[in-house]
Amino acid sequence: MVYYSQVNRKEILIEEFGVEKLTKRVIVCPIEWARVLPDDWIDRLSKEYKIETLKTGDRHLSKLENNYRIKDTLFLFINRGVAEATDRFYILAKNPGVKEIIFLGTTASLVDDIDTGDINIPKFVLPWEELSSEYVNAFEFLPVGNNGLINELTKKAKRYAQSYGLKVKNDNHATVELFYGETLELLKFFKQMSVSTIDMELSALYRLAAAFDKKAAGILEVGDRPLHKEEFFSQKHKNKKDRKNKSKEVVFKIIASLLQN
Repeated sequence: MVYYSQVNRKEILIEEFGVEKLTKRVIVCPIEWARVLPDDWIDRLSKEYKIETLKTGDRHLSKLENNYRIKDTLFLFINRGVAEATDRFYILAKNPGVKEIIFLGTTASLVDDIDTGDINIPKFVLPWEELSSEYVNAFEFLPVGNNGLINELTKKAKRYAQSYGLKVKNDNHATVELFYGETLELLKFFKQMSVSTIDMELSALYRLAAAFDKKAAGILEVGDRPLHKEEFFSQKHKNKKDRKNKSKEVVFKIIASLLQN
């Protein structure tokens, strides 16, 4: 765990993110960029912007993925799982220079009306994890995103998703601690609790952002539906890949529009 007095030290920022100073807007991702954005996203943006590639001091992270600075926005790979991500969320949320944190990730849908490739931008997250409460008071700070930022991103997402036949939702969401540590019974319980999607990081970001008065929002692309059985070689499976690629294009357009501001 990163201690309170350390979060603004240059050594910590270089070790975790590859920078000495953080920007007002930070975009974070727990998985490889190509899983949430088109494969050529950097090449496409490099035609319009100067892109600085950043390497962290963390040997493990630096082998997995690069970080980037594009204009006044940092794109930071934080690694998967709430245990890995929460330390880095804490550093970002506590830093006085950071004002806005946007999370890009994938999610699993538990409901019929959110299909593969659809997008959920949750306003509230059910925290089925306890780690974030070790950093701040869980009763005082709830995992709720910033309404203004969520509305802005939702408006953009719906405009771009319409042409691809994808849906954009602001449905309830839950964060679990372990990769598919949830059982079938737990998934059905979440569904009964009106939870539409699940992931492994977002509640920690929302809680810590709320504690330190940062704007936070998560853009989640649906990658699978664990309560729905689909044959691997079926037409539905082939359609899933196409819808995932369309979802990446929607998120890319959102990011590109933010960089124009």
